[in-house]
Amino acid sequence: MELTQGLLSRRTIHTFKNEPVERSIIEKAIHCAIHAPNHKMTEPWHFYAITGKTKEKLASRRSQLKIEKFMDKDSERAVKAKEQAYTFMAELPWVIAVTTHRYSVDPVREKEDFAATACAVQNFMLAAWDEGVGTKWATGQLVKDKKAREIINPGEEEEIIGFLFLGYPKDTPKIKTRKEQDNISWLD
Repeated sequence: MELTQGLLSRRTIHTFKNEPVERSIIEKAIHCAIHAPNHKMTEPWHFYAITGKTKEKLASRRSQLKIEKFMDKDSERAVKAKEQAYTFMAELPWVIAVTTHRYSVDPVREKEDFAATACAVQNFMLAAWDEGVGTKWATGQLVKDKKAREIINPGEEEEIIGFLFLGYPKDTPKIKTRKEQDNISWLD
């Protein structure tokens, strides 16, 4: 796929087919991700490719967090939301946890590293898209959850910045118009 076409056509995917994604696609996407720009070549990112039992544990934790949002945890709506949260993640071929290195003593470097990791995530998503694989970058409760952190077990100096849900798209959202003129100021 031509680069500009990939940039303009990539979409956040919300529904995935129940099909396996080859590990080689993940490896290619990570290879592209780690070539993202990063100040002083800190390479602050780490990718955790999650499948199998670890993914099931994470899906279970996600479903527990989902039901905690409900006042009436036994309601039909709460139980359905819990089941959907679990099933969505459990049926994905891969979940990728992305971390960035954090430097509590240097807030400027911390911002630079977070931005670099976000660039790496974009590279990852575009490389996956080039292979016909869709992604959804999710944050929310799971990112800050201590139990989810224990499941993934990142290093002490790593902060989880998101989870990439990954698989072949069932549906691809249509391209939405962007407000280009509202987002640029030409200064002379």
